[in-house]
Amino acid sequence: MSYSEILVHTCCGPCLCGVYPAIADKFEVSCYFYNPNIHPSGEFRLRLSSAGFAASQFGAKFFYDASYSVKDWIKKLPSFSAPQRCSFCVRERLEKTASFAKEKKVGIFTTTLLVSPYQNHEEVKDLGFEIAKKYGVEFYYSDFRKNYSESVRISKRLGLYRQKYCGCIFSEEEAALKRYGISKK
Repeated sequence: MSYSEILVHTCCGPCLCGVYPAIADKFEVSCYFYNPNIHPSGEFRLRLSSAGFAASQFGAKFFYDASYSVKDWIKKLPSFSAPQRCSFCVRERLEKTASFAKEKKVGIFTTTLLVSPYQNHEEVKDLGFEIAKKYGVEFYYSDFRKNYSESVRISKRLGLYRQKYCGCIFSEEEAALKRYGISKK
Protein backbone atom coordinates (compact mmCIF):
# COMPACT_ATOMS: atom_id res chain seq x y z
CA MET A 1 0.00 0.00 0.00
CA SER A 2 1.22 3.50 -0.73
CA TYR A 3 1.01 6.36 1.74
CA SER A 4 1.67 10.04 1.32
CA GLU A 5 1.82 10.92 5.03
CA ILE A 6 3.73 9.32 7.89
CA LEU A 7 3.46 9.92 11.63
CA VAL A 8 6.83 9.91 13.38
CA HIS A 9 6.92 9.22 17.09
CA THR A 10 9.43 11.87 18.15
CA CYS A 11 11.39 11.34 21.34
CA CYS A 12 13.46 14.52 20.94
CA GLY A 13 14.70 17.09 18.45
CA PRO A 14 18.16 15.60 17.90
CA CYS A 15 16.78 12.18 16.98
CA LEU A 16 14.28 13.78 14.59
CA CYS A 17 17.31 15.27 12.82
CA GLY A 18 18.39 11.73 11.91
CA VAL A 19 14.99 10.54 10.74
CA TYR A 20 13.34 13.48 8.96
CA PRO A 21 15.99 13.91 6.22
CA ALA A 22 15.87 10.16 5.51
CA ILE A 23 12.11 10.08 4.86
CA ALA A 24 11.17 13.60 3.74
CA ASP A 25 11.46 12.70 0.05
CA LYS A 26 9.11 9.72 0.54
CA PHE A 27 6.41 11.15 2.80
CA GLU A 28 4.73 14.24 4.13
CA VAL A 29 6.01 14.05 7.71
CA SER A 30 3.96 14.71 10.82
CA CYS A 31 5.67 14.43 14.19
CA TYR A 32 4.09 13.21 17.42
CA PHE A 33 5.74 13.85 20.78
CA TYR A 34 4.47 11.44 23.43
CA ASN A 35 7.04 10.74 26.11
CA PRO A 36 5.49 10.67 29.61
CA ASN A 37 8.53 8.77 30.87
CA ILE A 38 10.81 11.81 30.78
CA HIS A 39 11.94 13.12 34.15
CA PRO A 40 12.07 15.71 35.65
CA SER A 41 9.36 18.03 34.32
CA GLY A 42 11.97 20.63 33.25
CA GLU A 43 13.66 17.97 31.12
CA PHE A 44 10.28 17.06 29.65
CA ARG A 45 9.68 20.69 28.65
CA LEU A 46 13.18 21.04 27.15
CA ARG A 47 12.71 17.94 25.01
CA LEU A 48 9.19 18.95 23.95
CA SER A 49 10.44 22.40 22.96
CA SER A 50 13.46 20.98 21.11
CA ALA A 51 11.31 18.48 19.20
CA GLY A 52 8.81 21.18 18.25
CA PHE A 53 11.56 23.52 17.11
CA ALA A 54 13.23 20.82 15.01
CA ALA A 55 9.89 19.93 13.39
CA SER A 56 9.29 23.60 12.58
CA GLN A 57 12.74 23.91 11.01
CA PHE A 58 11.92 20.97 8.75
CA GLY A 59 8.44 22.29 7.96
CA ALA A 60 6.76 19.23 9.51
CA LYS A 61 3.44 19.25 11.34
CA PHE A 62 3.92 18.79 15.08
CA PHE A 63 1.47 17.20 17.50
CA TYR A 64 2.12 16.49 21.14
CA ASP A 65 0.60 15.07 24.27
CA ALA A 66 1.92 17.17 27.14
CA SER A 67 0.31 15.17 29.93
CA TYR A 68 2.98 14.65 32.53
CA SER A 69 3.02 12.88 35.88
CA VAL A 70 6.08 10.97 36.99
CA LYS A 71 3.98 9.33 39.74
CA ASP A 72 1.46 8.03 37.20
CA TRP A 73 4.27 6.78 34.96
CA ILE A 74 6.02 4.92 37.78
CA LYS A 75 2.74 3.33 38.91
CA LYS A 76 2.33 1.81 35.43
CA LEU A 77 5.80 0.24 35.32
CA PRO A 78 5.85 -3.55 35.61
CA SER A 79 9.41 -3.37 36.98
CA PHE A 80 11.94 -0.72 37.92
CA SER A 81 14.71 -2.77 36.32
CA ALA A 82 15.94 -2.61 32.77
CA PRO A 83 15.17 -4.24 30.36
CA GLN A 84 11.57 -4.79 31.56
CA ARG A 85 10.90 -1.10 32.19
CA CYS A 86 12.53 -0.14 28.89
CA SER A 87 10.37 -2.62 26.96
CA PHE A 88 7.27 -1.26 28.67
CA CYS A 89 8.33 2.31 27.90
CA VAL A 90 8.87 1.66 24.18
CA ARG A 91 5.61 -0.31 23.93
CA GLU A 92 3.61 2.43 25.70
CA ARG A 93 4.92 5.18 23.43
CA LEU A 94 4.52 3.22 20.20
CA GLU A 95 0.99 2.11 21.16
CA LYS A 96 -0.03 5.72 21.76
CA THR A 97 1.55 6.75 18.45
CA ALA A 98 -0.19 3.98 16.49
CA SER A 99 -3.49 4.90 18.14
CA PHE A 100 -2.96 8.57 17.27
CA ALA A 101 -2.06 7.64 13.67
CA LYS A 102 -5.28 5.67 13.34
CA GLU A 103 -7.30 8.53 14.88
CA LYS A 104 -5.76 11.02 12.42
CA LYS A 105 -6.22 8.58 9.53
CA VAL A 106 -2.49 8.36 8.88
CA GLY A 107 -1.89 4.79 7.75
CA ILE A 108 1.79 4.47 8.60
CA PHE A 109 4.07 5.41 11.47
CA THR A 110 7.67 5.09 12.60
CA THR A 111 9.79 6.25 15.51
CA THR A 112 12.92 8.28 16.10
CA LEU A 113 13.95 5.63 18.63
CA LEU A 114 15.34 3.76 15.60
CA VAL A 115 18.12 6.35 15.15
CA SER A 116 19.64 5.84 18.59
CA PRO A 117 22.56 3.43 18.96
CA TYR A 118 21.60 3.23 22.66
CA GLN A 119 18.15 1.65 22.13
CA ASN A 120 17.45 -2.06 21.76
CA HIS A 121 16.98 -1.72 18.02
CA GLU A 122 15.55 -5.18 17.31
CA GLU A 123 13.03 -4.82 20.11
CA VAL A 124 11.88 -1.39 18.87
CA LYS A 125 11.51 -2.83 15.37
CA ASP A 126 9.62 -5.94 16.53
CA LEU A 127 7.30 -3.92 18.78
CA GLY A 128 6.63 -1.49 15.94
CA PHE A 129 5.41 -4.29 13.65
CA GLU A 130 3.43 -5.98 16.44
CA ILE A 131 1.69 -2.76 17.47
CA ALA A 132 0.98 -1.77 13.86
CA LYS A 133 -0.90 -5.01 13.35
CA LYS A 134 -2.89 -4.46 16.55
CA TYR A 135 -4.01 -0.96 15.48
CA GLY A 136 -4.56 -1.67 11.79
CA VAL A 137 -1.84 0.68 10.57
CA GLU A 138 1.58 -0.01 9.06
CA PHE A 139 4.99 0.39 10.63
CA TYR A 140 7.75 1.93 8.52
CA TYR A 141 11.03 0.31 9.41
CA SER A 142 14.44 1.65 8.53
CA ASP A 143 17.73 1.27 10.34
CA PHE A 144 18.13 4.99 10.96
CA ARG A 145 21.25 4.38 13.11
CA LYS A 146 23.31 5.01 9.99
CA ASN A 147 22.09 8.62 10.28
CA TYR A 148 23.13 9.07 13.91
CA SER A 149 26.29 11.11 13.19
CA GLU A 150 24.30 13.32 10.82
CA SER A 151 21.63 13.79 13.50
CA VAL A 152 24.29 15.04 15.91
CA ARG A 153 25.71 17.43 13.29
CA ILE A 154 22.29 18.85 12.32
CA SER A 155 21.10 19.19 15.91
CA LYS A 156 24.26 21.10 16.86
CA ARG A 157 23.84 23.38 13.84
CA LEU A 158 20.25 24.09 14.90
CA GLY A 159 21.36 24.70 18.50
CA LEU A 160 19.04 22.01 19.83
CA TYR A 161 19.07 20.87 23.43
CA ARG A 162 20.95 17.56 23.60
CA GLN A 163 20.03 15.39 26.55
CA LYS A 164 22.46 13.26 28.54
CA TYR A 165 20.21 10.27 29.32
CA CYS A 166 17.36 8.27 27.82
CA GLY A 167 14.63 10.02 29.77
CA CYS A 168 13.19 8.27 32.79
CA ILE A 169 14.14 8.83 36.41
CA PHE A 170 16.01 5.52 36.43
CA SER A 171 18.09 6.31 33.33
CA GLU A 172 18.82 9.74 34.81
CA GLU A 173 20.20 8.07 37.92
CA GLU A 174 22.23 5.56 35.87
CA ALA A 175 23.76 8.34 33.76
CA ALA A 176 24.63 10.43 36.84
CA LEU A 177 26.29 7.47 38.56
CA LYS A 178 28.29 6.70 35.40
CA ARG A 179 29.26 10.36 34.96
CA TYR A 180 30.66 10.48 38.49
CA GLY A 181 32.25 7.05 38.35
CA ILE A 182 30.02 5.60 41.05
CA SER A 183 29.10 1.95 40.85
CA LYS A 184 25.60 1.00 41.93
CA LYS A 185 25.44 -1.87 44.39
